[in-house]
This record gives sequence, C-alpha cells and structure tokens, in this order.
Amino acid sequence: MRTSLVIERLDRIPVSVTLTPGLSMLALITDALSGRTRGAPEPWRRLVRSAAEIPDQMVVRSLATPGFSVLPDLVLPGEFTRDLDVPTQVEMLRDLPPDALLEELDTITDGRPPEHWHPALKDPNRWLHGYADLVEAAWAAMRPIWAKARPLFEREVERVAVAAARRSLDVVLNDLHANCSFSDDTLSFPDFEPERFSIGSRGLVLMPMLAGPNALIARLDGPDAVWIGYPLPGTEMGEPGGKDRDDRLEILVGDVRSAILTSLERPLTMGALARRVKHAPNVVTYHCNWLEQAGLITRRRDGREIHVFRTPRASVLVDLYAAAG
Repeated sequence: MRTSLVIERLDRIPVSVTLTPGLSMLALITDALSGRTRGAPEPWRRLVRSAAEIPDQMVVRSLATPGFSVLPDLVLPGEFTRDLDVPTQVEMLRDLPPDALLEELDTITDGRPPEHWHPALKDPNRWLHGYADLVEAAWAAMRPIWAKARPLFEREVERVAVAAARRSLDVVLNDLHANCSFSDDTLSFPDFEPERFSIGSRGLVLMPMLAGPNALIARLDGPDAVWIGYPLPGTEMGEPGGKDRDDRLEILVGDVRSAILTSLERPLTMGALARRVKHAPNVVTYHCNWLEQAGLITRRRDGREIHVFRTPRASVLVDLYAAAG
C-alpha cells in the first residue's frame, strides 16, 4: 500500500527547503520511545530516552502506535514554509486551546478517532503540554548533535537549489528515502493508510531530518503547500541489524574507510596512513579511491609523496558520529 503525490509540472511549482528541528524531534521521539525503531543510532535514542525521563504514556501511545500513520497537523505548529526553532514551537503548543486538538482529530479521522487517541480526547490540554514537554526534552539532548550536523543541512539546501536550477528535481525526489520513488510525475511511498493527492499549483517544502533512515513524515493536503520530512543525506546509517557498536561511522562507510577518516586528524602520506590503519598500501589506495570519489578526502602529490587530506564534509561526519557515541 502506497500513498501517491502527483506532480504534473515539477519545473513549474515552487520548491524550497526549510530547517525545522522540531520535526526531527518528533521522528526521534517516536523512534526512541516506541517499540519500533526507524534506524536512528542507538546513542541518539538513548539520549532522547534519558532526557524524556518519565514521559506521559498517553502521548507516546498516540504518536507511536503501530499500524497508524495519521497525526494532527499541530504536531508541527507554525508556518512551515520557513525555518522554525524548537522554543517557539514549544511555546505555541502550550498556548494552543484544547479544542484545537479535538477539532483536528475530528477532521482527520472523519469523526472516528482510533482507540489510541481516545485518552487525548478526554484530556487534550494534558496531551498538548505532555507533547510540548517531550519535544523540549528531546531538543535539549539533541541540540549539540544538530549543531554538528548543521553543515550537512546547509549542503542539502544547496543541493536542492542546484537541482531546481538544473531542472533535475526528479533525481532529488527519487532519492529522498529508500522507500520513495518518483516516476511518471508521481512521488510514492509506503503508507498504512494510503491516499492519492495531486499537488496542483501548490508549493513543495522539503524538510531534511536528523533521524533514522526509515523515518518519513509528510503532510500532503495543505491548502497552499505540501511538506515532506526525510532523512538528512550523509547521515544514513542503514539497519543496525542488531550490532551494538560504538563506531557508528564504521556502520556508515565500513571499517577500513572509517579508520582512514578518523586517522586523518592531520594530513598523512599514503605510507604513513597505511601504517596507521594497519593495512597494505594497495588496500588503502583502493579505499582512498572510493573516499575521494565520495568527496570525503583529497590527495595531493608533493614530490615523491602523496599526502591525504580529510575534507570538511568528512570532518563533519566524524564529529557527528563521535557525538552520537
């Protein structure tokens, strides 16, 4: 079962990228506090669980019950066509009247809210404040990691802008998420409650998230624009597959390449690098070729020696996963 968004003239609609950490916190909250993971690094999940202390289970159940995908729009308050900060969104949540939640739930469920939302209907004020508390706690824990990932977010903004200028946004949309596809003017992804939408003349807002590779959150029925939250490229971890390892970077790029990147705190010659990572020079050359093609290292010849440099992008990744560990 897949939800579809028809985009007939991708080159004509306005497309933008906004940085909204509150959406990442929603994804991480449901990942860390529910029984199903979307692949976020376990250290991030532990941070969120620790910060949440004793979360309101009424709120957790409403957000993370398996088999349901519809959430009220007010989980992301504010104007989503521009960057939104967490403190502002938390304040907005606490200022919302309880009836706002009741009205939204009635609208999105056609007056038949599922059972896991019934407790919230009885005490909507408690739900709003409990959810605000969870978002605030998650942000307090994850803010340093978000800051380390900021260059990757800025790079994503630039990537989408370049794709729009070159009329290649179809490539971006086809690669938003492992389970997304864009073909025949239609973006589709798996959904427990599939629907079909047409974007018409509305805008498209992309929201990269600091979350697991299986996280995807979207609102496709907005009156003026639709938004899609997707994993920030460059932080894909893949399914851990039960491995509980401290070197999250190793899961991303492999053990040899991880060792190469972490060894390059300062430039090294190819010979020195091979000795540092304890692999044969031809093995190191092979992996350096891959890392250079990925934009994670550069190599410069100085006489008979070749020096290897870690790029700024690679330094961001190393710092990011050091923080996650």
